[in-house]
Amino acid sequence: MLLFLAALGAGAPAVARGLDYADLRKIVTVSEPAISPDGSRIVYVRSRVDWEHDLRDTELVLIDLRSGSSRILTRDRTGVSDPQWSPDGSAISYIASPERMKAQLYVMRMDGGDSLRLTSAANGVSAFAWRGDSRALVYVAQNVNPRERDVERHHDFVVVDDEENYLTQTTPQPSHLWLINADGTANTRLTDGAWSVQPGVQPAFSPDGTRIYYDRVPDAIFAHLVDQTTYVHDIAAKTDTPLFPGVSTDPQLSRDGRAIAVAVPRHEYVYLTMDISVRSSADGRELWNSRILDRNVHAFWWLPNDSGLLVETADGIRSVAWIVEPNRPARRLDLGAVDIVSASIANDGGIAFVGERSDHYPEIYYLAPNATAPRRMTDDNAWAESYDLGKAEAFTWPTDLGVNAVGVLIYPVGYISGKRYPLVLDIHGGPVGTSTWDLAGLEEGGLDQLLAARGYFVFRPNYRGSDNQGDAFLQAIVGDMASGPGRDNLAAVTALRATGMIDPSRIFVSGWSGGGLQTSWLIGHASFWRAAVSGAAVNDQYQQAVLSDINLPFNQAFFNGVLPFTAQGRAAYAAESPITYVSAMRTPLLILSDTRDQRVPVPQAYELYHALKDRGVPVRFTVFPRAGHFPTDPVGQELVLRAWVGWIEQWSQ
Repeated sequence: MLLFLAALGAGAPAVARGLDYADLRKIVTVSEPAISPDGSRIVYVRSRVDWEHDLRDTELVLIDLRSGSSRILTRDRTGVSDPQWSPDGSAISYIASPERMKAQLYVMRMDGGDSLRLTSAANGVSAFAWRGDSRALVYVAQNVNPRERDVERHHDFVVVDDEENYLTQTTPQPSHLWLINADGTANTRLTDGAWSVQPGVQPAFSPDGTRIYYDRVPDAIFAHLVDQTTYVHDIAAKTDTPLFPGVSTDPQLSRDGRAIAVAVPRHEYVYLTMDISVRSSADGRELWNSRILDRNVHAFWWLPNDSGLLVETADGIRSVAWIVEPNRPARRLDLGAVDIVSASIANDGGIAFVGERSDHYPEIYYLAPNATAPRRMTDDNAWAESYDLGKAEAFTWPTDLGVNAVGVLIYPVGYISGKRYPLVLDIHGGPVGTSTWDLAGLEEGGLDQLLAARGYFVFRPNYRGSDNQGDAFLQAIVGDMASGPGRDNLAAVTALRATGMIDPSRIFVSGWSGGGLQTSWLIGHASFWRAAVSGAAVNDQYQQAVLSDINLPFNQAFFNGVLPFTAQGRAAYAAESPITYVSAMRTPLLILSDTRDQRVPVPQAYELYHALKDRGVPVRFTVFPRAGHFPTDPVGQELVLRAWVGWIEQWSQ
């Protein structure tokens, strides 16, 4: 009998095993790879969920490329990030948060010993860079509020600038440059003033260590990131001068120091297409640029011998890298089924990068000089190989722009040909951005795989404004911020229904941020939706313009420079606001938001909730008592997923 049962079991079809909420807690995040100058070792940041304490444990891990072995470099450190090798390869610097302190700068020598904390900046360190001789570093730190005692005693007040966000509680303080020796001595302020070094943007030393190139903004107001430009600080002369007029960001010096690459906006605003401009570091004149590559640049790195740049962009449904050199066509780097999202290049041309696939969570990869295929160096997410995942593939559909759009269609786990399945749209935000075929999903939470495991098709549409098909497709969103993408997304549903794979009675729409905007707009322009989830949505463009931390400059970028303070401007903003169409909304809606979201303020969610509730539309409004645009803690992220998937499941019955 036992033999008979065993044989029966062997012949039975395997039961599909998709991901569930608890499985997502196992996801290991790998990020920020840095390859040593000689190309022999890689250090990267590894993060795991500590569910009990609702945080992520982070550590630096070192990989020896010759042997493939790895070891942990840091223990009992919180918030480890931004590892950088010293130019001579003798040490690694990084940022971490000591107990009861904000992020500080550390240095670890590779010949043994524990890390040395270099700084005690009251407001923490946001960026840093090594000097070429490996004996000193420059770092960026925010000033201490001169009225700190008044703040503590509640004797303070804030004079509101016209571009402050509605959650501002204290006067924003500028950040400035400091110089410190690698042994922690001679900590010296280099710059000061009401203007600010742009926090979080890495400065760059000239090879001789006499000058520092950095991003500068007029003041500490976040919205003024649209006015950042590259400056040069002369250490001996104590002077600060612009490299060239106009907006630019992310300065990266060539190895010989003669050229500097910066990201520049193609159409005035940093929220739209960004190109690379390579300029003389001496006088700022342009030497060449990346406009031959018609894509929005996400990141870039100098190639060995300063021959050109490795440039990362979206392309179709992939995150890809290109070789861009002067006077030559851009060449896409062929990495097979692996996508590139973060990279580091050694002096010999070896590349370390975070690699994403459609069937495996991210790992660290290495592409050797002159190699034709990358080698996977980590196996941190091998646990997921025992699960069944929804297959991802490209799906194209026509738009009224006269071009096809392309998105990612994820199949239900255990898909059976000929059977119809429910469909969920998972719309990306930004709005400039691209949904790719990777497994990350909602803030690495795996929303789409949770839905695929429950028998849903999931579609990630790349509507106009997405940055995967060139500048014209991206720029088509300007002046048409909600309605143009909305037409694209409705056309996508029409095309998907035509495949015969979709159950037309169970089509859902959802998204966060810009995806939430689209969700709110779509339920006001179509009635076939079974239910919807609108997270952190821009429901009222006027509120967004006057309350958000990106406020007026952001809206101007997408409304052709128009402000909402005239009758004509107010009408333009209303036309692109989902709340304008609330009388047509019938779809059961779940509204989600953080209570202290500075990016898309929660009053917009309250406005839509009350409008629907008053009209008897099925609506639920769930808020998360957290700061920020999306929960960053593991428990908060899972709460969002449970609410999101739970609402769809409720209305699937």
